[in-house]
Amino acid sequence: MRKTAQLRLSLLILVACAGPETITNSNGNVQTDSTDKVQIMLLGTFHFNQFHNAGNPASNFFSEQRQQEIAEVNQALKAFAPDMIMIEREPKTQATHDSLYQLYLNGELNPEEVENGAGEVYQLAFKLAKSLGQEKLHCVDYNESTSQGLLSSGDNIEVFQNGLQHFQQTTRGATSKFMEGQTTFMEFLYFMNKPEIVQLSHQQFYNLPAYVQNGSFKSYEGLNRSTIDTTQIGAEFIALFYERNLKIYSNILNAQVKHKGKRILLIMGQTHIGVLQNIIKNNPNYEIVSTNLYLKEKEV
Repeated sequence: MRKTAQLRLSLLILVACAGPETITNSNGNVQTDSTDKVQIMLLGTFHFNQFHNAGNPASNFFSEQRQQEIAEVNQALKAFAPDMIMIEREPKTQATHDSLYQLYLNGELNPEEVENGAGEVYQLAFKLAKSLGQEKLHCVDYNESTSQGLLSSGDNIEVFQNGLQHFQQTTRGATSKFMEGQTTFMEFLYFMNKPEIVQLSHQQFYNLPAYVQNGSFKSYEGLNRSTIDTTQIGAEFIALFYERNLKIYSNILNAQVKHKGKRILLIMGQTHIGVLQNIIKNNPNYEIVSTNLYLKEKEV
C-alpha cells in the first residue's frame, strides 16, 4: 500500500513539473497545454493589391489617408497580442518570406516598390509583426487549382448563379463605398468579418454548388480530369475547395505545434473564413476569438 502511494505521489510530481509542453491524451488529441486552449483569430480580408490604383486617391493604398487607416487596423489587431501571425502563402515559400521580412525589418525593403506591396501580407502582416517585435511570419496556405468561377454549367446551375448574384449584390455596395473613399479600411474589414457575411460566402461556395449535377468546370487546368465525376460536378467543386482548406488547417496545426504559439492571428481571404471556422471549432484544443471584438464597430 505504501509503495502504491509513493508511486502515485511520484507521478503527480512528474505531471506538475512537466509544464505546458505538447502532449497526446488518451483520445489521441494533440494538446499544446493541459489547461489552456490555443486562441486563434481569423481575419478575413480582400486582396488589397488587386484593388490598388496609384492613380486614384481613394484606391491608392499608399496615400497618407489610406496608410493612416491601415495603421488604425493594425493598432486594433495589436490589442489581441498574437504571438504568431499566419499568412496566405505556401510553406514552400517560407524562406523567401523570411528573407523579405528581414529586409523589411532592416529598412531595406519598401512595400511601395515591390510586387503586391499594397497587399495584406505587407500592409497588415509585415507591419503588425514588426510592431510586436516578432522575428517571422508563418506561411500556411495550400494553393490548388481552385477558382470561384470554376463551376460553369449543369443541372440547377441557376441555383448557384442566383446565389452568387445575391452575394455580389450584398457586398457590392460596401465595396463601392470603400473604393470611392467613403469608408475606411477598418469599416470595410469589419463588414467583411460580420458573421452573417462570412456565413453568406460560406453558403455560396460550400452549400449551393451541391445542387448542380451533370455539368462541367470552366477549366480543368491543374486537375486530373479522369478522377472528376461530372454527374456530381457541384459536389466535386465543393470537394476541391474543402480539400484545400483542410490542408491549410493542417498547416496551421503543424506550424502551431512547431512554434508553440498560444495566440494566433490568421490573415486569409474572406471566403476561407467560414469553412476554417467550422473545422477549427471541432478541435478541442482551439478557441476561436471573434475578429470583430477587436475591429471597431462601424457599419458600412
